[in-house]
Amino acid sequence: MLDISHLNLGKTEKNTLNQEHDSSRETKSNIKTRKKKRFRLLEESTGLVPSGNITYIVAFVLPLIMYIALYYIKEIYPFGNNVYLRSDCYHQYAPFFSELWEKIKSGDSLWYSWDIGMGTNFISLFAYYLASPVNFIIAFFPQKFIPVVMDYIIATKLSIASLAIVFYISKHFNTKKLSIVPFGIFYAFSGFLAAYSWNIMWLDCIILFPLIILGLERLVNQNKGIFYCIMLGLCIYTNYYISIMVCISVVLYFIVLIICYEGEKSFYAYFKKMYSFAFYSLLAGGLAAILLLPEIYTFSLSASSNSTFPSTWSNYFSIIKEFTRHLINIPVHTALEHHPNIYCGVAILILLPLYVISKQVKPKEKITKMALVLIFLISFNLNIPNYIWHGFHYPNSLPARQSFIYIFFVLIICFEAFNNIKNFNNKELALAFWISMGFLVIVEQLFVSDETYDFKTVYISGAFILLYALLIYLKRNKKFKSPILLIACYSLCIIEATINMDNTGLGTTSLSSYQIDFDAVENVTEEVASQDDTFYRMDKVVGARTKNDGAWHNYHSISNFSSTSNAGMSKLFGFLGIESSTNAYGYNGSTLVTNSLFSVKYLISNKILNEGPLISYVTGNNGEFIYKNENVLPVGYLIPSDAEDNWNPTKSSDGIVNTNSLVESLTGISNVFTLTYEYGNDNWVYFNPVKDGHLYLITKNSACSSIHVTINDSTTRDFTNIKTGTILDLGYYTTEDDIEIESDSSMGLVVYTLEESRYVSAMEQLNESGLNVTDYSSTSIEGTIDASEDGNILFSIPYDDGWTVYIDGKKVETSAFKDALLMVSVSEGSHTVSLKYTPVNSILGIVVSIISIIILIVLYIISKKIRKKESKLDKLPVFLQSIILGEDVKKKLIKEKLREEIIIDNEDNDSIIIDDIPEEEFFEEYFEDDPDSVKELEILDGVENENKAVSSNKDKGNKVEDYEEDKVENKVDKIVSPDDLDSLDDFDNI
Repeated sequence: MLDISHLNLGKTEKNTLNQEHDSSRETKSNIKTRKKKRFRLLEESTGLVPSGNITYIVAFVLPLIMYIALYYIKEIYPFGNNVYLRSDCYHQYAPFFSELWEKIKSGDSLWYSWDIGMGTNFISLFAYYLASPVNFIIAFFPQKFIPVVMDYIIATKLSIASLAIVFYISKHFNTKKLSIVPFGIFYAFSGFLAAYSWNIMWLDCIILFPLIILGLERLVNQNKGIFYCIMLGLCIYTNYYISIMVCISVVLYFIVLIICYEGEKSFYAYFKKMYSFAFYSLLAGGLAAILLLPEIYTFSLSASSNSTFPSTWSNYFSIIKEFTRHLINIPVHTALEHHPNIYCGVAILILLPLYVISKQVKPKEKITKMALVLIFLISFNLNIPNYIWHGFHYPNSLPARQSFIYIFFVLIICFEAFNNIKNFNNKELALAFWISMGFLVIVEQLFVSDETYDFKTVYISGAFILLYALLIYLKRNKKFKSPILLIACYSLCIIEATINMDNTGLGTTSLSSYQIDFDAVENVTEEVASQDDTFYRMDKVVGARTKNDGAWHNYHSISNFSSTSNAGMSKLFGFLGIESSTNAYGYNGSTLVTNSLFSVKYLISNKILNEGPLISYVTGNNGEFIYKNENVLPVGYLIPSDAEDNWNPTKSSDGIVNTNSLVESLTGISNVFTLTYEYGNDNWVYFNPVKDGHLYLITKNSACSSIHVTINDSTTRDFTNIKTGTILDLGYYTTEDDIEIESDSSMGLVVYTLEESRYVSAMEQLNESGLNVTDYSSTSIEGTIDASEDGNILFSIPYDDGWTVYIDGKKVETSAFKDALLMVSVSEGSHTVSLKYTPVNSILGIVVSIISIIILIVLYIISKKIRKKESKLDKLPVFLQSIILGEDVKKKLIKEKLREEIIIDNEDNDSIIIDDIPEEEFFEEYFEDDPDSVKELEILDGVENENKAVSSNKDKGNKVEDYEEDKVENKVDKIVSPDDLDSLDDFDNI
């Protein structure tokens, strides 16, 4: 026992210390329990700067206030008529949220939806876009205000991201100082989020990543993997795509941790950590299997599955140019350029050099972490690493999607330098400052002179660096009080982050324009539904906002724009002259023929269409009109067995030619379209129809992107954003109509006329052996068919192995017509037909997730019982426990005995004795802002320099206790050497 007689301790303190061997000792679990009971918002400190759990509140509330202030500036609802809808958020996320809203309200299945792309695996789309549990909150708000709800979900999640990294820093560095918060601000206001914060489906992963890294550190350093497993599992569940990048970075950081590991260095110790890492990582994937496994199959049908690994290396830009993107007000890149959006505060230009020259950071830790940063910088710049990071394919715009991970590691590195700021001398600080200023000079010379960047970017960045350098200087000056510097630091960070976000992020659109047709379309579609209970599709002919209007308005559509889009359907649409791309296909380019083949019964338009014998007016409301296709086919119909083999479309043929050949292969009827006029390089043409009928145009000149049509010198119509080969539906006209077409460039115009009699005959022939639908839901179709001959039933449903088809109650084999549409064989005669949908791998995914959850719960219970000594294994001999639980059980039992020798008796918060705590570390961590509190701190005579006794009042005792609780485990680890574990015979003698 230590001699404490010479210390100025009170009676209570002396009694506590002298009775140490007679009083009951608390184990670490008891300490944690007691610590939870005295949870405090504010530390009981005599210092001038608040600290403690209030840091977490500030880390969340402050960014939220900043974002709401920016919403006010940007006039985002309710501060104006704008909403933060940008890029895919406008075209995809808002419509998909609307479809989710409808399914929640109606109780419909999440497995499939008819409202997207003629039918889509909705659970896979849900997994990619909508899996965040927070999204279900939309059900509490009106459907048409979903974009507004999304805006405030985004602001809230970004604020939680700030809290997440602050929580990580507080745990990793064992501090709850308010000085952590600025690093959270720059994480939540980074260049990555300025570019992509509208990408609401990624934000959960950005929140979870700091927690995953914290869990990984616990797994490596403390052999506790459950927290890591849960956080990684949630990340994979909420967005599997971003989780690919998270998993790659986790592997890289695991290597860093292993290299820097200070514990036992035996082969067994390293093997166990690698085994634990692999086990808990796979278990995390198992937790998310309920969504992950169905998603894997869906992506096998998408264009992403056709990606090939690059055969050669190439780079995109210089590293210096890449690093310039750390400056303020650098324009974000969201298109096909590969530039990363990596801004996270210009202060990092000072702090990074300080980290490199810091003597407080161990060399191997410094080298490995800087190597990790360098790996990210190189990956941004080289094609093959870029390809790997993005899930083994190149991103279709939105470059460097792993940038937020790089930003996280940079901020953590910079915080470590900031945390040691008092340990740097003036020369080191000056060196870091001039390095940052020298970098700005280089940027000005290389990139401002050629107008790559605005010169103001360099000078504003320089001004902020100068101000940060001034704050660092003042912090080292004891004349300046910490609260003043903290307020100045907060102000500077808030101003910088807000300026950058205001100038580079939060693009808006008009809320009223997004909602303009919502009520009218809802009214007309509901009126049609009340009169027609058959299975049908509809789509917008004129006035479509996006390719996902069917999801936004909740009607059965043939259009789709999503990353889960069926590649076979895109290819089929392209052959037929209908607009399509890598991950989209839409109504533009569809003809009355393809409308009929795809069961499009109703057409929606915000302009009056010319009626004729083929289409008729149904209803209208507030500028939205619905027309009926009089020759629509059911969702399934009989085709010849050799129809697929006989149809050989080519890319060189236009969509009309391929449609003619398709109809001929299905019915034997040829030339349902006839060529009427063909022009060369004219940019203006005038003609009269050769016969009354429906006219279609095709422009073959790729330079022609828009045309202007004038009918009878008055009625006009514009076609914009034309893609070469896409069919343009001009409408029904007579020989008396004068048609004038012009463009800014040569058109290469071709005019076709739909031959009404041939078209009607073809549709009637197919309809004779059509499927009579008697019942349907989102996952099933029931009906009957009278097959006139042996053949195939072609369903206008995208092919998916999830569809099971029964003919007369017997399961039949399905196939894909041109890798696009569902098809089955059928014999001549009358049959019942039943289609049922279950997503591929969905049942397996559910089973794997349940098993993974059970395993995780069992592991948690076992670990709790072991800690509480309630496990039946405790009754077994130590060597058997070692075999069952591994070598760590010996170290655990040794630690328990050692803890009994550690005096942490603080029931009255009167005194504490601390062993093995570096005085300088303890002083700086807990009394930095209150130097008078340590006037009673004395180093014991006759004890090693690291052994100290601290006596203080209740407040000081709390500080000491907090420190001791965080350090006990490390202290015991130092006492128990690996050699102590070699033999159980030594256990009782340790």
